[in-house]
Amino acid sequence: MEYQHKLEEDSESEDKASLKKSKKSLVVLLTLIIILIVALGGLGYYGFSLFMEATSATKVTVKPPNQIPDDQIDDVVAPKTIEYAKTEIPDLTGLFMLDLLEVQEKLGNSFQLIKTDAVEDSSNKDIKQLAIFSYKPEILNGSENDISTALLPSETIYASLNEDGKIIDIYYVCDVRLLDYPEKSFIELLDTDWLVRDVLNTAGVNPLDFTYDSPVFDSSVVYDNPNSENRKIIKQTVIFSGRIVTERIPTVWTLTVTYDFGSGTETPDDLERAIRTINLKLA
Repeated sequence: MEYQHKLEEDSESEDKASLKKSKKSLVVLLTLIIILIVALGGLGYYGFSLFMEATSATKVTVKPPNQIPDDQIDDVVAPKTIEYAKTEIPDLTGLFMLDLLEVQEKLGNSFQLIKTDAVEDSSNKDIKQLAIFSYKPEILNGSENDISTALLPSETIYASLNEDGKIIDIYYVCDVRLLDYPEKSFIELLDTDWLVRDVLNTAGVNPLDFTYDSPVFDSSVVYDNPNSENRKIIKQTVIFSGRIVTERIPTVWTLTVTYDFGSGTETPDDLERAIRTINLKLA
């Protein structure tokens, strides 16, 4: 009996040892599985990080070219690069009492008769017809066919004719860019009488007893919202007028100088925005 009892105790000890060993193996196995899972997760995250870095690097390195080659630009003549010959105001008083053919001959090929219309003028019953002559600037760079006329400064003569077809009234409009005048602000340009004298002299006008008064800022400016703190200057303008030393028409003259700033400007020195014109009426 003792021998059998001892065998049972030895068998139980072996079972306990075997179970203990199995548990230890299971713990080791579970530990290895956990370590493997963590390692696989780390590798996955590292691979994802590399992928994102590679994607970001690709986005950063793809850059557009700094400039388009000149040979790929269709319109190589930008508005600010157009150069045209300067001109001067024609002898307008010398056109009075001439017919259209005589006027065209006197003006030359630079001016073209573009329109004639029958009209009625309530202020002058003698006016029966209106003829319009337009000046085409001489382009110094590029081909005239490649440049839109909308980009060019204009010069126009509106001539009123009587029933005999003779000129008895002229309204002349010119963009100052065509004339060889300095680019100055409105007040600086008209600080002295030189511009008015030059316009009248070139147009053939000999003013009678004319006294010059230079314009002041407040009286010359037109605002978009006069009473607003954020008002902008829409235009600056001044009108000079007088009589002419002559016994025949024209007998009076009116000169208007205008700086038109379009949608408005905060400073009158913004000359790039200004369209500067002179209007001279002779009657």
